[in-house]
Amino acid sequence: MKPRIKTSLFSFFTPLRLLFFFLVVPVLILTLVLLFTIENTPITRDNIQLTHKDIQNVLKTINKSSLKEQKTLKLSEKNLNIALSYLLNHYLHSTSKITVEQKQLDFKIALLLSNNYFRKYLNFNFKLTKQDGYPIINQLKIGKIGIADKFAGQILEKIIKHTPLKEYYILAAQHTKDINISRDRFLTVSYIPPSDIDLKNKLSLNNRNFQSILLYQHQITIIIAQHNPKWRLSLAELFQPLFKQAYQRSTPETATSENRAVLIAISTYVNKSEIQTYIPFDISPSTQKQYPASLYKRPDMAKHFMASAVLAATGAETLATMLGQHKELDDAKHGSGFSFIDLAGDRAGLKFGKMAVTSPAKARKLQYIISNIKDYKSFMPEVRDLPENMNDIEFKNNFESISSEKYQDMLSKIDKRISSLFIYQ
Repeated sequence: MKPRIKTSLFSFFTPLRLLFFFLVVPVLILTLVLLFTIENTPITRDNIQLTHKDIQNVLKTINKSSLKEQKTLKLSEKNLNIALSYLLNHYLHSTSKITVEQKQLDFKIALLLSNNYFRKYLNFNFKLTKQDGYPIINQLKIGKIGIADKFAGQILEKIIKHTPLKEYYILAAQHTKDINISRDRFLTVSYIPPSDIDLKNKLSLNNRNFQSILLYQHQITIIIAQHNPKWRLSLAELFQPLFKQAYQRSTPETATSENRAVLIAISTYVNKSEIQTYIPFDISPSTQKQYPASLYKRPDMAKHFMASAVLAATGAETLATMLGQHKELDDAKHGSGFSFIDLAGDRAGLKFGKMAVTSPAKARKLQYIISNIKDYKSFMPEVRDLPENMNDIEFKNNFESISSEKYQDMLSKIDKRISSLFIYQ
């Protein structure tokens, strides 16, 4: 009997050991990692105080290019700090500092964690140097933990891919061709712009497409001339007749290009100067009067919808998504406040623009449906109950960041409303 008891006890304790290993040990390891990575003080408090002029100067520098296909970007230490601070603080609570040293950049970034952590800051310190023309990361420290150089780049990459900066990282990683850190403390980056944000080339219009836009703009001038000034101008009043005209003059081969021309023509009226940054021509309907087009009596929603629709119809979905979120985060800091209502306009416009050019069959179907709509509720759901007018503090208190579960749930709620409309099914 004794041997049996011993065997029985041994077989009983083995699963307990396994259970302890798989459940308790990871928690202990995680606790130790947190103790050594999360700290009470930030690695730097030198977050640069941004002014509107500083930001505009950096954006002007970024927009300059030396060649048609390969572009070169040259940034000083000050501009690098402005750009990093501007980007990080749109998406994460942080302080940061870049120091340009001989042949390398020294990064210090402190992320402010949520109040439920027992410590406040996750600190990163690393060097960026050049090897064979490409940037590499070394001397990475997360809190008090030093990371071996061969793993540093991989670890930072995995961290970034779980933050709102993922899209920016992918664009930079795919299209950077060379970097150089000069003795006069300037960083020079050579890159080839991705096709989906190089709209100046992508939107170059041949004569047929240009003539189509002029034709639809002429139709807009007629609509505006006949509009009753006592009533608001609905975006549907522009959509319905223009897409009807597109349906009549299109063939299956030309339907997508006609839809693109319609959206560009309408946006040159609705957005005017706001869209000129992204299109390579300066044309707008010469109407005697200007009535702001609206959705649910809101001109801003119509502007958001049309800007995203045009960008999506020209293949710039990445840019459309970035610009939509970026504008709302910027409004939270400096403007009318973060608005999920305007963001819903962006997302609906994005879906509409993609559908307009997905395939000849879908392009024709869309033309037919919009030709027979009664109002804008056919393509824009009711979203006026969504939160808006949140300043930066209110947004962070309510939604933390654009990577939080609450924020993503709100986006899912918006997308479900858009997808429930017949036109998008």
